[in-house]
Amino acid sequence: MRITLIFLVSASLLSGCAAKFHKAIMRGENEAVRRMISQGADVEQVATGTDLGETPLYTAAVTGNLPAAKMLVAAGAQVNRIKSPGRTPLDAAARWGDYNMADFLLSAGADPNGGAPETPLLIAACVPGNYWNNPIKEDVVELLLERGANPNQQCELYHEGKNRNHTALSCAVRKGNVNATKLLLEHGAVVDQAAMSEAAVPERSLMKNLLDEALAKTMNSASPAAESAESPRPAPAAGAAAGPVSDIDQPLKSGAARPDDFALIIGIEDYQGLPKAEFGARDAQAVRKHFEALGIPARNIIALTGQAATGNKVKSYLEEWLPLNVKVDSTLFVYFSGHGAPDPQNGQAYLVPWDGDPQFLKSTAYPLKKLYADLAKTKARHVIVALDACFSGAGGRSVLAKGARPLVTKVDQGVAPDGRITILAAASGEQITGTLDDQGHGMFTYFFLKGLGEGKRSAKALFDYLDPRVRDEARRQNREQTPALLGPDSPL
Repeated sequence: MRITLIFLVSASLLSGCAAKFHKAIMRGENEAVRRMISQGADVEQVATGTDLGETPLYTAAVTGNLPAAKMLVAAGAQVNRIKSPGRTPLDAAARWGDYNMADFLLSAGADPNGGAPETPLLIAACVPGNYWNNPIKEDVVELLLERGANPNQQCELYHEGKNRNHTALSCAVRKGNVNATKLLLEHGAVVDQAAMSEAAVPERSLMKNLLDEALAKTMNSASPAAESAESPRPAPAAGAAAGPVSDIDQPLKSGAARPDDFALIIGIEDYQGLPKAEFGARDAQAVRKHFEALGIPARNIIALTGQAATGNKVKSYLEEWLPLNVKVDSTLFVYFSGHGAPDPQNGQAYLVPWDGDPQFLKSTAYPLKKLYADLAKTKARHVIVALDACFSGAGGRSVLAKGARPLVTKVDQGVAPDGRITILAAASGEQITGTLDDQGHGMFTYFFLKGLGEGKRSAKALFDYLDPRVRDEARRQNREQTPALLGPDSPL
């Protein structure tokens, strides 16, 4: 079908129907595009390109002309401009499985849920390449989910002679794509009737098993024995990591919109080759919901969980995406739940990504000092860092190289080099972090979110709330855990 599109584009060029500006974009004549922009060409001109009535940016997205797209956005083109019938440039990138184009448009502010009900995620999962039976580009689906795409958006799609309601999950199941199905479940896709119907054929028994497992996790989490009549607790979405239902899983209040604020959330429980960081993924899911309740737009929240939290991904968002997007009036939140590790040679503290290896910290993990230095390069007015990890190497959410012993007497957790950065840490350098098994969360994260939910809106107010509670709970587990607050008393 991609070949057919190229033929149609070529036909429009030969017939002279395409507008001059759009024609240059389709042909990849980017010097001409640059010249036209410099001479005042209208970057919002609606004219014939690959189809009737499209903007230059839409034409660039359809034809995969990334250099032209960058020039157009730099010149003021609107990334969320809708072309009839409800299509955006991001829709086009998702339709053709163009990861680089989609990544650029999202970084430039494209709404991952724009063009509803036929959103980019639905297009990428259901009709990639503009054809119902084409395989899913999993990297595009993962990208959209990480940038806040709603996995439960429904849309009527015409197939087999009739319109039927579909979700991204039902399409992934129908195509038998295990990885895409797992990605959607991990990001909160609900196992609905459409998905179960697609799985109810013998050749899709594997897909049905995945859905049954997700439903079983939801039912176990919502066991009546764990609830009380006075204080009912909501069941987590299908696909959430298994565990008890906690009273902080769902925020109680929502705040005013904060369109300039951003958050990077990293939560890792099941590592590639390391012991579990218990409840790391659940922590990240709950934190995301609370940040959204604070008013941070979903498209401004990057959530890297499980296998998505690779070293390269973490580095890319810290070193490229955040500096490009964060504004001078922004408050930037960075949250990490997972393993930390100390360098036995010098005590320097590292955050361990999903594919990190304590034996090769310098090449596979992220130094805290570098984290703070990278955050200082952003334009944010306030930066809040919350770390539910420890760096002693003595257990909890901390690891050491194989064969090494936890004899690091002083852990260097780094000092933020910038007066805009506030750090809330779960424990002091030589301690281990703990969990609240009955809540299914890290102890620090539980009280961090509990405090946010109770209206603590400054770093010190939140710390004063969580500090004594974490200490007390740790002593009940016969150990010490002392949270730390470093930096200014920034507003939250």
